Amino acid sequence: MIFFRSLNLFLCAICTGFVLAADVNLDIKPTLKNQKIQKEIIKKVKEDHFFKVNNIEEINNIFHEKLIESLDPSKVYFTKLEFEQYGNNLNDDIFDLNNSFKILNQYFNRLIEATSYQIEILKDFDFDFSKSEYIDVYSDDNKWKSSFAELRKEWFLLTKNDLLNEILDEDLSDETDIKQTLIDRYERRIRRIMQRTNEDYFSIIMNNFTSQFDPHSAYLSPKSAEDFDMQMSLSLEGIGALLGIEDDYAKVVSLVPGGPAAKSNQLSPDDRIVSIRQAYEEKSTDVVGWRIDEIVKLIRGDAGTEVELEIMPSKSLESSERKFVTLVREEVQLEEQAAKSKIISIDSDSRNYRVGIIELPAFYIDFNAWRERDPNFRSSSRDVEDILKSFNKNNVDAVLVDLRGNSGGSLYEANKLTGLFVASGATVQVKESSGNIRPWGDGRAKQIWKKPMAVLVDRYSASASEIFAGAIQDYKRGIVIGHRTFGKGTVQRLDDLSSGQIKITESKFYRVSGSSTQAKGIEPDIVLPSSWDIEETGESSLDESLPWDTIRPIRHRIYNLDDTAIQRASKNHIDRLTNDPNMQYILKVREKYDQRKNKKELSLNINERKKDKLDRRLWILNTENSRRNLLNIEVFNTYDDMEAFREEIDSEEISLENDFLLNESKNIIIDYLKFSSQLIAANQN
Repeated sequence: MIFFRSLNLFLCAICTGFVLAADVNLDIKPTLKNQKIQKEIIKKVKEDHFFKVNNIEEINNIFHEKLIESLDPSKVYFTKLEFEQYGNNLNDDIFDLNNSFKILNQYFNRLIEATSYQIEILKDFDFDFSKSEYIDVYSDDNKWKSSFAELRKEWFLLTKNDLLNEILDEDLSDETDIKQTLIDRYERRIRRIMQRTNEDYFSIIMNNFTSQFDPHSAYLSPKSAEDFDMQMSLSLEGIGALLGIEDDYAKVVSLVPGGPAAKSNQLSPDDRIVSIRQAYEEKSTDVVGWRIDEIVKLIRGDAGTEVELEIMPSKSLESSERKFVTLVREEVQLEEQAAKSKIISIDSDSRNYRVGIIELPAFYIDFNAWRERDPNFRSSSRDVEDILKSFNKNNVDAVLVDLRGNSGGSLYEANKLTGLFVASGATVQVKESSGNIRPWGDGRAKQIWKKPMAVLVDRYSASASEIFAGAIQDYKRGIVIGHRTFGKGTVQRLDDLSSGQIKITESKFYRVSGSSTQAKGIEPDIVLPSSWDIEETGESSLDESLPWDTIRPIRHRIYNLDDTAIQRASKNHIDRLTNDPNMQYILKVREKYDQRKNKKELSLNINERKKDKLDRRLWILNTENSRRNLLNIEVFNTYDDMEAFREEIDSEEISLENDFLLNESKNIIIDYLKFSSQLIAANQN
């Protein structure tokens, strides 16, 4: 619900009826080429998708409703009557492109109209930020508006909130320059809409179609394939980040291990980019509303040069929150992604324990060297094997493999790495769309590590990471610690069409126990606290994600992991949740996050927003200082001092002091060592 308490002034504003692009009326129509490719895509989905889609025609009954909802999820551009009118198919032809194109024409014309209106009220209306007005920030329960006038109320409040966010960010009393920044941003949005082509329309429609079957099947137009290649180039020769577009913002999709963005420890998936500044420029360039290829061109540059990004952090619930991140461009080398290790020595209960930590950011392999039969080619399994051998020489008692943030990589490497801990045997089962099931593994693997081990995972551990962690858990070879993993248990292939390509889900991963990794991911044996709601991301949060299911297990050895020792270690962990300052800190942050996440409305009163921002920063500072006091660590005088300290933390170093979850995982594995018989190497078939 939106609370609006200045209706008279609002009506005066809308009665002017200004429309910057009133003479623009997009009317793009489908072509015979579109119809040909559409038939090819439907045929591919019917024949090759993992789920044989025999009742594909039933999608036609809801297709246009789904299309409108994907275009207007917040329900601020279509009225209830328009949704019902356009949502119903106008004839019985399956996936009538004419109807779909009409919906897109209506949507983009309405978006131009709304944005033009926003520009005019910015030019001619003086906003009063002392009023008690609120904007809805929880769109899940929104209803379609009954009238066009109600839509305009929404546009007015959205504009006011955009302006307030910029004022709070700049902390300026003069709104003139800030208004112009917003006007420029809105005008770019209109220009971007007016550049829409038949190819753009067709891509939106067909991707809405493929998304009805699973979130990873997609149509790639020739232009989309080109943009994808550009993004991949950015990932290897720039800042090391893959980008996408969401709500006019360039969004960080993922970070490349070893790249400048990942090493900075200041960027996270889902962060949004507001502006970009080159080292030789005095002023940043606002890039909200830009095309992805234009943004990529600004970010790319010569190795060794600097670029500054203005970021809206994804985990912040204050929409005006900004931070500036300076990165040095460089080409990501394989060495930057390589496994790192550290041996931690701890005295406990009159005994010294040595824990070897292995941080693995990706399952990598130098394919070029491998193809050329270079005997010294680099790979994750080779590097980890060398580390494990050094751990054996140094009398390490247990190993902790850190796979947090590891989104996968080579399946071949996942198999090889598993073999270092369990010897030969299946690692994963793959079920194809034909129904055939085949095990994958390393039949010649030699077990290098025979002592206790644990695997640390989080919500961003995906694909190959889930295969490795799942195999370790199924073999009862080690303890899985952390958060539930991402849950991507499907495989896609790329097929050519007469124009463009289709990425289609063709098979599915299953563990040796028969359980799918899809949707549910890997459930840790011991769950660590999280400072945010992990259910907001991951496979299960995606629309139409394929379900979790099971197949028959395959025969595999079971190691003598001490279940009683795990239970006792888990109990000690639960006790630390109450007593350990670091664990208490994470729980307090999570509680605050949930309180703010569940807010239904956001004030448009500038004093309330400023107070809320100051209160939030003060709470963060006090919570951090409370933790430091309990640990007898020097406290911070100001919020800025705390932020500066955090930015200086070297993310490349394995640090128990600054990594609370890694430190707690170390505590868990030591507890296991204390309570277990340590007969891990013994096994039974």
